[in-house]
Amino acid sequence: MLKRPVIKKIDIYLLTEMAGPLLGGVIFFSFILLMFQALRLAESLIVHGVPGAILGKMVSLMVLGFLPIVIPIAFLIAILVAFGRLSADSELVAMKANGMSIQRLTAPGLVLSFVVALISLGLNLTWVPKADREFKRTLIRLTNTKAVAAVREGTFTTGFFDLLIYADKVDNKTNRLEKVFIYDERDPDTPLTVIAGEGEVIPVKAGADLGTSAALKLYNGSIHSNNILKNTYQKMDFKEYQLFLRVEAGADTATVKPRMIPYRELINRLRTEKEEKYRRELIGDLWRRVATAMAPIFFVFIGIGFGTVRTRAVRSGAALITIAVIVPYWLLQTLSTKLVYSGMLPPMMGMMLPNLLLGLIAWRGYRTATW
Repeated sequence: MLKRPVIKKIDIYLLTEMAGPLLGGVIFFSFILLMFQALRLAESLIVHGVPGAILGKMVSLMVLGFLPIVIPIAFLIAILVAFGRLSADSELVAMKANGMSIQRLTAPGLVLSFVVALISLGLNLTWVPKADREFKRTLIRLTNTKAVAAVREGTFTTGFFDLLIYADKVDNKTNRLEKVFIYDERDPDTPLTVIAGEGEVIPVKAGADLGTSAALKLYNGSIHSNNILKNTYQKMDFKEYQLFLRVEAGADTATVKPRMIPYRELINRLRTEKEEKYRRELIGDLWRRVATAMAPIFFVFIGIGFGTVRTRAVRSGAALITIAVIVPYWLLQTLSTKLVYSGMLPPMMGMMLPNLLLGLIAWRGYRTATW
């Protein structure tokens, strides 16, 4: 008869010690990676006039795309910090004196590593590929959308909502223009020339989230119209004249890379794909996702092995060890990916090669743990 595992206070205590740094690490590293994309987000907000909802969607998709990298790193730091603190405060000595072995203390971390591995696997197989593809589509549609504030001071600007526009002075803060000249030939039979003393660009809510719409209000000017078919000329003075300008969102077609394909779609493509090179890339990316998700299991033994040191500088030591482990791991994974895609290594063997490195480091560290 198999005995039902009993969760004791020591298990809850160890899980609590690891959960805090894990959650903090996920938030911290997600924020750091997001900061590297701050300029891109600022450009989208300022130049393209992206609505807040679209900007929030892009931020959410970016954070979701970071999680497969962030979660394993945060988990390794959590193990190092938790066991480093227990060792520095001599709590491990007290646990050993009460008859607990290092294998017994490894069990809670191992259980948590399987939970983290399953979450990472779900992210890698389905959620992150969908998020990457949707982010790429949104970014392409945004890039193809013309900006409203494209008028340059003292320069004839073409392509401004299919108009030729000139403004002697442009105030980007208030969107006001002075001494405006506009040539409108959207109707070839009746081209218009508009001259105004002042003008301003007023944003207007568009029907599409990524559409760009604005009203160009002109004051104290005149409209010159020339009907080519009737061979007539007409002039009309105005105190206020308004042009409604609209640009549809760009196309959302994007080149789909293997990492952007969800699991079910990837399997279906493998069944129908005949090109050997592309099949190799698909299989290699599938094994890459599985191998990356398995990394937290090795991190438990690495964290306990190198975290049980008698030092007060727990956080700085954890950071250095994490860098020493993660950097070679990702470099080897990049090299393995290239070798697999070029056909020099089988997909499974190539993508599991970085985990073999983790296994060797984990075995060495766990055996020499200060206990």
